[in-house]
Amino acid sequence: MRTVFHRCVGDFRTAIALLMLFASPAASGQESDSSNEFWPEMDVFIRLSQKSRLYVPYSGTRRQDLGAYADGQVGVYFDYWAFPALRKTAHSRTDASLSNLLLARAGYMFSRPLNNSGAATEHMLSYELNARLPLPKSLLMSDRNRLDLRWVNGDFRWRYRNRLKLERTFPVGRFELTPYVHGEVFYDINQGSWTRVRYAAGSEWSITKRFVLEGYFLRQNDWVGVPKYVNAIGMAVQFYFR
Repeated sequence: MRTVFHRCVGDFRTAIALLMLFASPAASGQESDSSNEFWPEMDVFIRLSQKSRLYVPYSGTRRQDLGAYADGQVGVYFDYWAFPALRKTAHSRTDASLSNLLLARAGYMFSRPLNNSGAATEHMLSYELNARLPLPKSLLMSDRNRLDLRWVNGDFRWRYRNRLKLERTFPVGRFELTPYVHGEVFYDINQGSWTRVRYAAGSEWSITKRFVLEGYFLRQNDWVGVPKYVNAIGMAVQFYFR
């Protein structure tokens, strides 16, 4: 238990150090085709029934080169899960959906530019299917397939996204710590090609049955857009209302 706790503290200190580096003007010597960013987020989950809920995310993108937020996003989604797993899975104490093998999600996201950043105004409808597989050693693997229908500055675009995630929950006293890694690829249907890849490592800390903290580091490589490389520190707070 102590080893897990000390590792968590070490990871947290590293994340804070990276965040301070990204926020510092001294980091302005970055490559012109890369961007250091901070992604804060607040997620609210409102339980509707034993198998469904509303999911309301609110997030933003703070860019180091601007010294300000480039955009903000807000959305609302409907979640439905089914097929309870025979084996206990991660986060069963906090997130009831993770005890099931299948999660379906559909919803809407709105994004708008801030501080004359040049970011796009976007309306997006998303549909996703998340399949989960409990593995030995209490590991949980998730494969998310997602379709985004996007209106970017009035132009219609659509894309497919696939994300593979591996996680495991450790009890730490009365808390739960869930480190994870995931990788995601983007396929632009208009262009007919793979355009982006992301990979991340992070952890969720279940403080109570209704409150979770999350922190992660993410790297994004974009083969057609600008910037070509994004290094992001993400932090999120999650609230679960039953």
